[in-house]
Amino acid sequence: STGLNMAGSGAMNCRPIGVGHAAPSRIVTNVDLESVVETSDEWIQTRTGIAQRRVLTGDETLRSLGVKAANEALKNAGVAAADIDMVICATSSPDDMFGDATAIAAEIGCSTDTMGFDLTAACSGFLFATATAGQFLSTPGTKMKNILVIGADALSRWVDW
Repeated sequence: STGLNMAGSGAMNCRPIGVGHAAPSRIVTNVDLESVVETSDEWIQTRTGIAQRRVLTGDETLRSLGVKAANEALKNAGVAAADIDMVICATSSPDDMFGDATAIAAEIGCSTDTMGFDLTAACSGFLFATATAGQFLSTPGTKMKNILVIGADALSRWVDW
């Protein structure tokens, strides 16, 4: 997740001012997959470069990880949640089919005036969300100063291990 605000120049009309991250606690290695499907660590690594992946378990949700990353980004940026004008959650796998951005905004303590929406664009979602934030921040006459962009996906929910 990255908090964004106005920049003096640049193609995206914004710049990151804080960064946070969160990942599920369960690690599934290629060796773990060898007992589930016909593959090997070497085969996977030479073709993808992947040695392990993270998978949601138990009480972990996309939203809870988004909240953790958002709080970290705000702390890193030195920005209070009440000063966030908009939350954009870039995801193809929200917990709620109507989106998670507004719930994340509420949980981190944003004002009831904070706008929020999810943007679905798969792998390029975070980039599109950042560009969208830049457009909102650079619109003539805008009063927006801080937009929180969160990139999160939990596609392992649909993998048939």
